Amino acid sequence: MRKAAPSTALRPGLALPAAVFTLAVIALFIAGSAFAATQEARASVGALAERLALEAAEYGAAAVLRDWDPAWNVTTPIGQTLGTVSHTLPGGAASVVRLTRTSATTWWAVSEGTAGGTVVRRAARRSVNAAFRLDLPPDAVQAALGVADSARITGSGAVVGTDSVEFLGSCAGMTPAPTAGVASPDTMRIVAPGAGITGTPPLLPDSTISARVASLATALVADIVLPAGAIVTPAPLVSAGVCDTLAALNWGDPGGGPCATHLPVIKALGDLTVRGGTGQGIIIASGDIVFESGAVFAGLVVAHDDYVTGSGGGMVLGAVLAGDARRGPGDHSVVANGGLIWRSSCRLRQARLAAAPPVRIKARWWVEFD
Repeated sequence: MRKAAPSTALRPGLALPAAVFTLAVIALFIAGSAFAATQEARASVGALAERLALEAAEYGAAAVLRDWDPAWNVTTPIGQTLGTVSHTLPGGAASVVRLTRTSATTWWAVSEGTAGGTVVRRAARRSVNAAFRLDLPPDAVQAALGVADSARITGSGAVVGTDSVEFLGSCAGMTPAPTAGVASPDTMRIVAPGAGITGTPPLLPDSTISARVASLATALVADIVLPAGAIVTPAPLVSAGVCDTLAALNWGDPGGGPCATHLPVIKALGDLTVRGGTGQGIIIASGDIVFESGAVFAGLVVAHDDYVTGSGGGMVLGAVLAGDARRGPGDHSVVANGGLIWRSSCRLRQARLAAAPPVRIKARWWVEFD
């Protein structure tokens, strides 16, 4: 019996569909991988932009300390916001800072950092709030003149503890405070034959004079340093309408003008003689301080030894401290020859504010704000 020949008819197979399906799956995997990679890249770019923006905002807040202008301390009213300050950082990041005075000694900064390109999803904006305070130097004694040992107020010399009524700049709103004429650990060592001392009371027992002198000498950083035995005649120096704050004999101008906001800290390495001229701020000398020829100074004068008014006298509007480092017969502070020390709480406040550097508040000094 003959076998049937094999059929040559086409049979449906699975190879082609399987190949097509496999190719489709591979294509989907490739597309999915490409999509995931694109999204991850975009997320990475966005995260980088966010980080750069935050770093720019932090930089702007920290730069406030570096770029601080001491004139702000005495000219900016409470509640006023200073104009924006811009910083440009590598990588295209930038920051804009606004600084507001919230009290006499505290400031609030808002720093806004930006980074990224023009595409919205790749741009970032972060804000940081920062708080600063002014580190005020120690206060003077509550008197026009404070001496650690002895003083003589003779002839036409006068010490006036009655507070001056002038209130300038940041002193607005202050109330005159009753203060003493002369403060000393032993008021019996204050010699005043006439009526050269006025105040409430005229004489005040105070044993803190020496400590205050030492504390001020340690706390203050000098803007101007003078050699021992210096004899100077300070005067405001203005160049092209701008106060030259780098000049060693420019001690500001208590009468106003372009140098009205310049209140330097002057340190002398020994005795100092101020022979005429005008100035303001804080003077600290390692020896005696002599005012003569009508010298005028507004602020705080601190002598490690004695304060003396020489020929022609001189005037201090603020307060004087004398540490009496050298003591002996005839070695004491002398206010005579038309010399005048007149207590001014406003001038003292201005001088202390001008000498106060900004510092970060304790704990966390900045916080992100978005």
